[in-house]
Amino acid sequence: MKKIYFLLLTLALLLVGCKEQTLYTPDFTLADGFTLEKDRISATLIGSGDLAVSDFLQTREEILIFADTAGDRYVKGTDALIPLNVGENRMVIRFLKDGMEKEYDLHITCIAIRSFEIELLKPEKTYHVGEVFDRSTIKVTAQTEDGKTITVTDYEPEYEFSSLGKSTVGIELDGYYESFSVMVTEEYTPTLDETLSADGVRYELHENVAILIDGTDKEGFFAVPRTVFFEGKAYPLTEIAPRAFENAPLTGIQIPNGVQRIADEAFSSCRSLEWVELPENMTAIGTYAFADCKALRAIEIPEGIQTIEDGMFRGCEALAVAVLPETLTEIGSRAFAGCTSLSQIDLPQSLRVIGEAAFENGKALQQIVIGSLEALGDRAFFGCESLAVFAAGDIQNLGADILPEKSGLTVYMRAGSMLLIEAERVGAHAVFMKTGDHEIVALPTEFAIENEYPYEETQILHLDGGKMEWLSNYEILYPKDACGYLSATLKAEDFEHAFEIFVVYTEDLALDTDTRGIRYDLDPATGKATLVYVPEWLKPSKIYRPEKEGLCLIPTTLWREDGMYVVVAVEEGVFDSVQNITEIFSPILTPQEKN
Repeated sequence: MKKIYFLLLTLALLLVGCKEQTLYTPDFTLADGFTLEKDRISATLIGSGDLAVSDFLQTREEILIFADTAGDRYVKGTDALIPLNVGENRMVIRFLKDGMEKEYDLHITCIAIRSFEIELLKPEKTYHVGEVFDRSTIKVTAQTEDGKTITVTDYEPEYEFSSLGKSTVGIELDGYYESFSVMVTEEYTPTLDETLSADGVRYELHENVAILIDGTDKEGFFAVPRTVFFEGKAYPLTEIAPRAFENAPLTGIQIPNGVQRIADEAFSSCRSLEWVELPENMTAIGTYAFADCKALRAIEIPEGIQTIEDGMFRGCEALAVAVLPETLTEIGSRAFAGCTSLSQIDLPQSLRVIGEAAFENGKALQQIVIGSLEALGDRAFFGCESLAVFAAGDIQNLGADILPEKSGLTVYMRAGSMLLIEAERVGAHAVFMKTGDHEIVALPTEFAIENEYPYEETQILHLDGGKMEWLSNYEILYPKDACGYLSATLKAEDFEHAFEIFVVYTEDLALDTDTRGIRYDLDPATGKATLVYVPEWLKPSKIYRPEKEGLCLIPTTLWREDGMYVVVAVEEGVFDSVQNITEIFSPILTPQEKN
């Protein structure tokens, strides 16, 4: 039978991506209870059933999870569900990005239980409205089917502290449910004893205000009180004193509005502290306030703070997110030194000074954009071995050894900038910009048709006067309801850039039929497919439904358990008897076809 053939320029790349493996390190995070050791991800869970990939794995990269290395059963994407059985479940998880692949063994052991118990370790513990449940106040033990007793840490307590009085906290494990009650008060307002202490925390009273001076024995979650009472008088808390919680076994801290200052080293070396909630009206945070908080994952500095003091987050190895206020003018010496998990930080345009070694050995930092500065201290970004982009506007005073000595670094600067000497010292590629110039750092050219254009991956620098900034106010225009190679335009007020994108439309196959009922002839040897049959009434696609009524898109590729297939041909006449199709769009599969 006569066939109409069209070529796909990216066929070789797609096929090579499926067959060749290039070493790379995927970017992902695992939920509590899941561990990564070498190339093995493992966990022990209670009960069996379907486990959502997104419940234990966060990543932007494409993933496939196979039942075994032979790949006889798989799930795709973080929205997928993994069926788990009691006992040991062995799988392989494959990460894919830009033609590269990396596999890990995934071992999940599911334990069946016949009952479990909850022991209240702190029955006197009370909560206030909106507070987070403190898991350290209970112990959960379960009895397995074979008679063993195990301690359970993988559970999600069900509660909502939204009203005063008694509130129920429930836990469900493997179909079994247990609950207990806690007391919810409007607000934590302790009454101090003769030593000016309450609940293991000491305070000082000064005229009409209180200062928290010692909470080093507190563990787990602690909500700092807004007010304390002594001899019938209320004292609003305004400050946390130097080293007040130093080395305390805290896991979380909530600081209310009214506390205006956190003094030097107040939370230093709280190695279990995972999160901190700071008040909106805070005016100052002292030097080394959170230094060596090894488990701290994220921090948001309130608006109004003007200085990140010396060493404030030094050695916070787990810190991955740091949100800085638009009022910030200075980052002190070693403020973020040794923050080895911090891969990105947005520096506000208000910033004027970055101190000595401020980000030294920030091994995960990938990009830094600085508006303009009065001073950039010695070794500010020295040892940032992942740094790929460094962009800065005018810098009046430049220190020594600012940048890491590594390959692949690009430095964007104003013509005549002193940064050129530093860029040459480390062997970086220098890009000069004039006022009004735009430089494209990253511009995605391929994405799936069911997704919007990936704006979050687009990076364009703009030099406005003496200030460097990311371009933020723009849009990408391209044909919708189309796939293959397409023309796109990036438009901003004073900037326009034409480029080419490849929109991938991949239909999933059940045997040889896609989600709409269209059938294909597949050639496993070449990875090619021919469209051979279309039903009289075409079903809506489970992958992508065009906005235009009656439009049928021919996919660029097909996905089946045995791999990827490229649609290279359509048999003549297969659409002649289709009743609900008025228009057919064949993918534009080579750049030349557009012209």
